[in-house]
Amino acid sequence: MQKRLYVIWILLISGLSLVMAKGNGGFSGAFLRIGLGARALAMGNAQVASANNGYGVYYNPAALPNIDRKRFSASYNSMSLDRKFSYLGVAIPLKPFAGASAGWIHSGVGDLQAYNSNGEQVGKLDHGFNAFYFGFGMRIIALAQADQHLMGVPPDLISIGITVKFLHEGLSDQEDFDYSGSGVGVDLGILLKPYAGLALGYQLKDLNANLSSNTDKIFERGSSLNNDFPVTQKLGIFYRLPWYGISAAYDFEWSDAGEEKHHLGMEIDGGIAAARVGYDNDHLTLGGGLYFRAYKKAYMMLDYAFLNSVIDEGVSHVFSWQFLF
Repeated sequence: MQKRLYVIWILLISGLSLVMAKGNGGFSGAFLRIGLGARALAMGNAQVASANNGYGVYYNPAALPNIDRKRFSASYNSMSLDRKFSYLGVAIPLKPFAGASAGWIHSGVGDLQAYNSNGEQVGKLDHGFNAFYFGFGMRIIALAQADQHLMGVPPDLISIGITVKFLHEGLSDQEDFDYSGSGVGVDLGILLKPYAGLALGYQLKDLNANLSSNTDKIFERGSSLNNDFPVTQKLGIFYRLPWYGISAAYDFEWSDAGEEKHHLGMEIDGGIAAARVGYDNDHLTLGGGLYFRAYKKAYMMLDYAFLNSVIDEGVSHVFSWQFLF
């Protein structure tokens, strides 16, 4: 009985803290809807048509063929309420018409205090989510041109992509209690570039994604759980103005849970430095970045984003690093 009580309380607390970050109602998988990378978050998460970087596997796998160099990416989100959110990944171009990426997202809360029904402390728990991403995208026109077809059409006019992600949730006291759930989800993406400077994107996110678990080994009367993620769709547009390095992006997001969101972002890129501002449905965002040579032909990109409080839970600071080689 005591185990059951503190597990219920801990799940409610940790679930609430993740939902406050950027939930889709009270549904599972909130940690995959926070957003990824300081550039994207500073631009209000408007990235479906402009994810031509190391985070394309998350926002739109159809953008992976546009990666010009190998990229190692890392991101850390310093969030309130003792929450953690980090990412490690690699993306590689597969010339002349494809690109691939793999990455790992970790999110959770550690050292949670657990109490029994009498209010007595019975230990600490670690709660975490993990998602392992594998994405592939290709340019349809460039593929046809490899066989000498459609030679008069821009090679990057149409791109498609797919991401498969393996999901895992764990709640453990490192001793006799160990709860876990797992699942698999799929993201699909399309990217259109009708002319230079303009891109249109579409993403179908969390298709068939869920976390399935069984508590037979934890409780005398255990049960099987299957928590489905809401399926999300996004339509986005990105336009780069022909002067001053100014670009703007807008995404419209909706889900089968009935939620709709607007994402708007703007960037001024001066080559070695960039400034960004955005609106992420219900709050303002801002940030900037630096781009410089690290060693010979290797370059680095350092980005930062400041995220305002959503519902008075505190601000967040996001730091990202990309190594191009």
